[in-house]
Order: sequence, then C-alpha cells, then structure tokens
Amino acid sequence: MEAASGIEEMWKVQMCYSLVSVMNVLEGSVAAVILGISAVWICEGRKNIKIFVSILFMVLFSSVFYVFKQIMYGLFSTGIDEFSLSRIPPHYGMRLLIDCIGLAVLFAVYRYFFREKLVHILEIAEEQICQIVLVPAMSYLLFLTVRYMLDSYGITLLSIDPGSFLMALIIIICLLAIYLLMFWSIFRAILASASSAKVKAELDVASKIQLSALPTSFDIGKEKGVDIFANMHPAKEVGGDFYDFFFVDEDHLAVLIADVSGKGVPAALFMMGGRAMIRNQLLLGLDPSEILKRSNNELAENNKEGMFITAFLGILDVKSGHFSYSNAGHNVPFICHENGVVEPVAVRHGFVLAGMKNIRYRRQEMDFLPGDKLVLYTDGVTEATNAAYDMYEEKRLTKVLKQSVNEDVEQTVHTVSESIDRFVDGAEQADDITMVILKWNQKEQGQAQAG
Repeated sequence: MEAASGIEEMWKVQMCYSLVSVMNVLEGSVAAVILGISAVWICEGRKNIKIFVSILFMVLFSSVFYVFKQIMYGLFSTGIDEFSLSRIPPHYGMRLLIDCIGLAVLFAVYRYFFREKLVHILEIAEEQICQIVLVPAMSYLLFLTVRYMLDSYGITLLSIDPGSFLMALIIIICLLAIYLLMFWSIFRAILASASSAKVKAELDVASKIQLSALPTSFDIGKEKGVDIFANMHPAKEVGGDFYDFFFVDEDHLAVLIADVSGKGVPAALFMMGGRAMIRNQLLLGLDPSEILKRSNNELAENNKEGMFITAFLGILDVKSGHFSYSNAGHNVPFICHENGVVEPVAVRHGFVLAGMKNIRYRRQEMDFLPGDKLVLYTDGVTEATNAAYDMYEEKRLTKVLKQSVNEDVEQTVHTVSESIDRFVDGAEQADDITMVILKWNQKEQGQAQAG
C-alpha cells in the first residue's frame, strides 16, 4: 500500500502548513517555495508519489481550509479594526483550536469518502500522475496570488463591508470550483490512460500466451520429406485465427487451419477451446470428418454467445502422398503444382463448427504429386481491403501463387504477405491474416531413403 502511506504524508505537510498559517509568518512564501521545489524535483525525474500527494492535498485542502478558517475567525473575532474595517481574528489559542477542528473535519471527510478511491487511482496511475504535478502546483500559486491581491485591497471574509465580503466569497468559491473541475478532469484522464495501459499490458501477455500455443517449429516433417510453414498476423493484440500441425503417428501428419467469428479476446478464448478439442480428437486416430463432427457437438454444447468456427482439417500420409480432409465452412485451399498450375482443391463445404449439433461432415481425398504445395489461408487474406475498400480476392492470391511456384514454403508465405501489404497500402487491418503452406517432397524423400 505504497500509495496509502504516501497519502498519509500529506497530513504532516498540511499540519506544518497550518502551524505556519496560525503564526502568520510568511505563509504564502513558504507554501510557494515548497510547491516550487517539489514540482521541479518530480518533473526532473526524481519523482515520488508521496511528494505529489502532499502537493495535491495542500492545494485542495488549503483552499477549503482557508475558507473554513476565515468564516470561523469571523464568528469568534475579538472586535473590529477601525482602520481596515475588518474583524480582528481571535487570539492565538482559539485560532489553534479552530485549525485543529478544521483539520480533524477534513481528515474525517477524506478518510471516509475519498481515501479508498484515491488510493485506487494512485496505485494504477502513479507514473501518469507524476507527469502532471505542475498543474496543481501552478494552480495553488494562482490561488495565493488572487488571495493576497484581495487581502491588499481589504477584500477578505473577515471584512465587515457586505460588498467586500460577498466579492471575496464569490471569488474564492469560483476558484475552488475551477480547481475541483480541473482536478476531476485530470484524474478522469489519468484513470482512463492508466486503465488503457493496464488493459494493453494484459492483452500483450494474452497475445504471447496465444502465440506460444501455436506450433513454432517448422522442421517436424523435413526428415519425412514434408516442408511446412505458417504465419499469423492478428488484427488486434489477440486474434481468432489458429492453426496446428503435428504427427498423429509415425506416417500421418495432421494439418489444421481455422477462423473464429469475431476478433479480440472473446474470439481468442473460443479459439483456444476449439483448438484443444480438435487436437484431442486427432490423437484418437479418427478420420477428419468424424473429428469435426465430434468437435462441433462439444463446441455447440455451451455456446451461449453464438460464436462459430470455420475450419479445414486434413491428414497427409507422408509416404504415399494420400491426403484425406474435411471442411467446415472454411475458405477453399489451393494446390500448387511444380508445372506452375495453381488450382482450388475440390471441397464440399460443410456447416461451421459450434453452429448446431449433429452436423455430418464429408470426408474427401486427394493424392499429392511430387513437389505439390497445399496453401491454406483464412478469409483475412482474400478479404484484405485497401483505402478504396477493394478486396484482395482469390484472383490476386492465385496470381501471386503462380509467380512463386518455385519458391519454398517459407518464401511463398512471405511473398503473399508482401503482396497483401502492397495492396492495402497502409489501410487498417480489418481481420486476422493467417496462412499455412505444406509441400510434399516425394522425390527428396525417396532419395533420402535410398541413401
């Protein structure tokens, strides 16, 4: 509770200030010097939350305390000064008693109404608060300037003249209102800024956790003649796209790409649950259509938010190149042949996952030719838009894939990403962009086995 202990320091400073005020010895100069030195100290980098809190409360409470004292001094005045036509303040002992009562009242108000809120603000916004310490410092100096200008003209709350008294009261109340509005605005801005910074920090952690759950090693299939590479660019700190690939047994490589409806934290949480369910079903050795069916039923069981997942799941026999797959409403993949032909994979669209229970998904099959590349992607690729709201679309993707037919899988992913960047030309990314490319090197595998 560093902030709480810092707030308590204010009362030490305030009590010293009050004693100086009681003795009426250079009270304005002392306060100004304290404020000036403290403000410069904090702004030069030697910032301390205790100093700032002391300054802030000196500003607010001294202003309120001044009004309280002037009214109480008037009630307990010992007479009238005929020269200045003002009430004579009470004797030293009475002034000390009034000051102690005033401090006790202010402390009680703070303790029971403001302490918890201020501690909360200071705990989450210490750095931001220190950056604006000059504002309360300068505002208090302004208060002192106005106050002593009024005193020099005999316009005080101790004045007998009703006009002077009323003028002093109006000016002081206006100053207090300005201070309160100013500090309220400052704290609102600080709190909003601190909350945003805290949320951003939490989202950064969530993004790292999400990315750490995705495969990061792309060498798992090289010994078996398979190259694979993937990349994901979330539209926000965390995204709803995900991919996965791993060997379910010695000869079968599973590859998955999926897209959750929506973006941000809700989509990321739903994505993690969907990925875990599909992965668990894959480890049971089921075919892709049955895996999607079971995963769909589990996801739809408690889907109160109405979210859904599009997914493409395939299993490659790395020895024969036989590929079985099933689609749940996902974008149609492309197959790139070594002769430069790029064509869409024959896909029967199934219903999205988590939409409703007991949906049947079709199992389909194809055979890879030596050197074929399978290109999986989410709709963030083809639906990327530029400033004119034109979409990237499949035809541009197909053209880029034909141009990169001789590139390896990693370079192909980078080539497509660069093409998208040039197309959008700085326009804001509206959706997560994810790609997975798998290449079956049957020739290289055969050579490795012969060697």
